[in-house]
Amino acid sequence: MRASSSKQAWEILQEEFQGNSKIRTIKLQALRRELENLKMKETENTKEYCSRIITMVNQMRAYGEDISEEKVVQKILISLTASYDQVVAAIEESKDLSSLSVTELMSSLYAHELRLERRKDTTLETTF
Repeated sequence: MRASSSKQAWEILQEEFQGNSKIRTIKLQALRRELENLKMKETENTKEYCSRIITMVNQMRAYGEDISEEKVVQKILISLTASYDQVVAAIEESKDLSSLSVTELMSSLYAHELRLERRKDTTLETTF
């Protein structure tokens, strides 16, 4: 309300939500650290985990960080739980990671997750 021009309003909003360059640097550093330490939880499914990573990457991009799709794909692949080791190896061997999108990776991981669920259901039915 205190701005007299649209440019001044934009600068006020930018300062309010992004902070000055020192604050942006500090926030980016914290987000980098958090992303670096991020690992998939055993109780988490791939959609939830990928969503956490994408949210964090989007926050970093909002602060001016340039994160490539390839780097996000690599982060997801190296931080999955051990139950995904076989599918990660298959993806790494069969696909070009430099051109693989996060969406394509998520689809592959979700398909693997569905196959695992189907096997669990079949095993449970045979047990009864």
